[in-house]
Amino acid sequence: MRSKETQVFFLAHLALLAIVGVGFARTFYLRGLFIPRPLSMTLQLHGAALTFWFALAALQGWLALTGRRAWHARLAWLAVVAVAGVVVTGLQVNTGVALQIESAGDPENMFVWANYMSLLSFVGLVALAVAQRRRLPAHRRLLLFASLSIIGPAFARVAFWPWVGQGVVMAPAFAGAGMLLLIALAVGYDLVAQRRVQPATWVGLGGLLVPIFAGTGVALSGAGFALLHHA
Repeated sequence: MRSKETQVFFLAHLALLAIVGVGFARTFYLRGLFIPRPLSMTLQLHGAALTFWFALAALQGWLALTGRRAWHARLAWLAVVAVAGVVVTGLQVNTGVALQIESAGDPENMFVWANYMSLLSFVGLVALAVAQRRRLPAHRRLLLFASLSIIGPAFARVAFWPWVGQGVVMAPAFAGAGMLLLIALAVGYDLVAQRRVQPATWVGLGGLLVPIFAGTGVALSGAGFALLHHA
């Protein structure tokens, strides 16, 4: 059962890496083929940091699966670099977008505050995963939910694809739908494999959903816009 679960979580992280690759292909990885305008250095660093996190999570899953525990432990320290990179560049990018918004009614407020709260979820869930590193079932689930907390923008980018054509108005819906699907799969796995939802999965759900709902409330109320523009 233990090796089976290790395989499942490795495949889950591999799938998340693939989702990031597809979601950001047009605007980041293959940008030169679709958009001639280059990205700012901040956006390039943010994209690199996100890629590093998802790639490292997949690599760590593979090392655990293949029994390379010593290398798994050595490379775990790289997570500190990845987390710091994701958070610092994420705050810079998100605040830059937020300060360009001209109205509390702009739908991009939803996107901005969901991103702020997802960074909060990410840090909290990674910290909990580290604290539970001796309890592997909990550790795996908390790390997975940490990655789920920042996967939303990859789904949101699909709304901007020319053949989808929904843009910023529907981007939060695409992000939310994609995340809910992945959450449902995580909960479904527990129910099938363990016959009940594991405590760490409940913690991951709370750590992911509560901040996002709070961010949505801040955005819809106009409080987020007022905070950033009238501080």
